[in-house]
Amino acid sequence: MPHLKLEFTSNLSGTPPTPELFVGIHGILNSVAGIHPDNCKSRWQEVEGWVVGSGTPGSAFVHLDIRFLEGRPLHVQQAIGEGILEVLKAHFLPEPEGVDLQITVDVGEIRKATYFKFPPGTLGGPAVRLV
Repeated sequence: MPHLKLEFTSNLSGTPPTPELFVGIHGILNSVAGIHPDNCKSRWQEVEGWVVGSGTPGSAFVHLDIRFLEGRPLHVQQAIGEGILEVLKAHFLPEPEGVDLQITVDVGEIRKATYFKFPPGTLGGPAVRLV
């Protein structure tokens, strides 16, 4: 159910994401929110073109967008975001010489009423909803 999309600028290619990075992030989701790692779907993409702020040379970013089913308390969502930010910092810092790096995490919710999955797995309902 959780979907994780990581984007990072190509001037950080010396420290690309790895499957192990996401295994660690999946572990945070499991320990903080009880999300089973087998339900996590993670992907990453190197960004070739970007501008941060006024376009200063050497700018860079890492951004993780994470979405999971609605209903978890705000303090749990905050703990997830803070924990994942620490994992990303440990992976991408220190930044390469001449690079000004910003790392961000956006934690959001997926509405259960409009999320469909096959097989239903942890959603607990039918794989197809008929109107």
